[in-house]
Amino acid sequence: MAADDVLAPLDQTLAGSDISSSPWITAEDGERVYLPDYDIARALLNIPVSGGYAQQQQTGRVAKALDSWIAHELRRAGFPPDAVWPRQQQPRTISGDLGAAEAAIGEAQARMETFEKALDAYTAKQGGKAPSLKLPKASINAIAKALPGTANAEILGRFYVKQVDVVMSSWQRGPEVLVSSKTQFSSYLNNKNNRYEEAVGEAFNLRDRYPMAAMGFAFLVRTNLFDEQGAFVYLRNQLARLRAPDGPFDATMLLAADWDDSDAPVVRKVDDADEVLSAPKFFEDLIEAVLRNTPIDLHQEVRLRQLGSQPETGMPPTDEEPL
Repeated sequence: MAADDVLAPLDQTLAGSDISSSPWITAEDGERVYLPDYDIARALLNIPVSGGYAQQQQTGRVAKALDSWIAHELRRAGFPPDAVWPRQQQPRTISGDLGAAEAAIGEAQARMETFEKALDAYTAKQGGKAPSLKLPKASINAIAKALPGTANAEILGRFYVKQVDVVMSSWQRGPEVLVSSKTQFSSYLNNKNNRYEEAVGEAFNLRDRYPMAAMGFAFLVRTNLFDEQGAFVYLRNQLARLRAPDGPFDATMLLAADWDDSDAPVVRKVDDADEVLSAPKFFEDLIEAVLRNTPIDLHQEVRLRQLGSQPETGMPPTDEEPL
């Protein structure tokens, strides 16, 4: 684990969460609706907030917790876990196509450790000295280190390379999901025009190179947003205008977290700040953009979770690896 891996404290919370069941539920009217896990969002955000990092936004730890939750929701939707970045392990970004190779290397390392212990025990019993496994172990570890992966997702845009917060990508297909996240916890109307210009510039930099990618913009605030005159109305209008059909993003979201200003703050709640910019709509729009822009024989796990059952005539054949 890297010493500066700010995502590491979040891994334990995510490790105990379920991604095997569908986040879609059937509403009373029979419609399938997306139900995000707000409890996991609260638990993840509470880790940096309770550590005092909400007062030190330049550390980016609260934003990273938001990124981890968005990535978790994409895995719940059925996208391949290793293709969604940041991953729940180091390296945080690696081509989804290499997930099987990484797992095989990890299994080889574990088997080598088991064999070495058994060999040591056997040779000790026989009174001899065990042959060294240093070289084969070093070879396996070298292969593991050679796998291409990084701590952050650096995506080439039309004009510059951009560090993107949440990505779904693979070697074969390239980026299919690109999500930018922002956090702000006070003085919401400060630099409002600059923030809007940055979002637009960032979107077009990536959209021009990846016109078929699903793009999202997520904004996390505190509930004190509603105490600043005009701030909520302005931010809601800003985020709505950034979204298709008028803006460059397929989905935008505004979340509000509630915590106090004590020496040991606790995130009490994370909820939608506005129905139009809600988390369910954000994930529905984002996922629908992915499915709309890919053939029906791809992302079948996502399609089946969204439908809730197999179509009567079945799904078409696919070469995709199962989840």
